[in-house]
Parts: sequence; C-alpha cells; structure tokens
Amino acid sequence: MIGLAAGALFALPAGAAAVITGTIPTPAGKPPVKYECDHADFDYVGHLMHLRGNVKIWQGDISVAADEADARGTSQDFKNSHWVFGGKVHVRSESQGDLRADHAIVEITSGELTSAIVTGAPALFEQTRPTAGRLAKGHASSIDYEVGAATVTLTGDAVLNDDHNGEDMHSPSITYNVRTMALEADGGPGGRARMTITPSSGPGKKP
Repeated sequence: MIGLAAGALFALPAGAAAVITGTIPTPAGKPPVKYECDHADFDYVGHLMHLRGNVKIWQGDISVAADEADARGTSQDFKNSHWVFGGKVHVRSESQGDLRADHAIVEITSGELTSAIVTGAPALFEQTRPTAGRLAKGHASSIDYEVGAATVTLTGDAVLNDDHNGEDMHSPSITYNVRTMALEADGGPGGRARMTITPSSGPGKKP
C-alpha cells in the first residue's frame, strides 16, 4: 500500500459523516469520476489518499469497489492518478461485465478511468449477455480491463466459458470484447490454445 507522509495528513473519521464522498474533475461532456468510503486519510502535499471501508469509485456505468484503496496523484485534484485496491475487489465494466479478485490496479488519466488490472487466485470474469441472461465467464491469474477498447484480457492459465454453445476456451492468454463478445486466444511462444465444445441435444438443447 502507498505510505502517507506524517505531518501532511488530514483524516476524516467514519463518524464525521454517514458516507465520505469526493469528485475528481473530468473533461467537458464526460461523466464525473466519484468516490465514496467510510474513512479517508488525505496527504495534500504528497498527493496521496487512503480510503477504507466500503470503498467505491465510479464513472458512468464503470465502477470499482473494495475494502480499501490507496491513490497517488500528480496533483491535488487526482485527475491523473494511480489507485491500488485490496480486499473483495469488484470491478463492474460496461455491458454488464463483472471482474472479482483480491487486488486491483486502476489508472485515471486526464479525469477518465482508463484501465483496471485485477489479480487473484484466481481472478474471475463474468458477463451476463442481454439475450436470455446467458453467461460468458472465465478465470485467470490476472485480468486486464481496457476501458476504451472495451476488452478484458485474461492471462495465466486463462479459461473462458460460453454457456450458450457449451464452448470452453483454454489458453495462456484470452482477449474478450465485452461489447462485441468476440474473443481471441494467444497460445504464446510454443504454447497452444485449446477449445472444448460440449454438445447439447434433446429437449434441453439451447437455441
């Protein structure tokens, strides 16, 4: 976690307000980046924040929640900042995608939430598809969510399952687009990607 410099520290105790909230400036026409928590420590000289207790940061329909978070900015407004989240991390992407893990690193660039990398044992991904609520889900050692490209890249013993057609993709690296639902598997140097298709038949067959 990021250390806070003594002597430049301002703490807001949990009893000071029901929920501590803040806003990070964003470009014109973009939804604001907001955050909330139960307790916050601020170092305005070192441009550091430590948030804990029901921490959440969000911009539009993209959000990150965790037990605690540390942020290091290049200025007091945190428009450009590096965030480290820990404890029951839940990243909500666009198009009803969910990532869950132990830790996450989030980048805010020019007031926009641009990327989130989650790691766990394993890190988990799930997307509820708009048609009949079907799922695409997977897991890997690390998952990199690129907001602008709307892609999640699963790396390290990556597995992605499509419960609509019974496909299981296994590969060292899998990139999945949460908008188009297209995927690409990369076997890496000397590696191989493997797909397993489980046929369905009879009355229970999915359309």
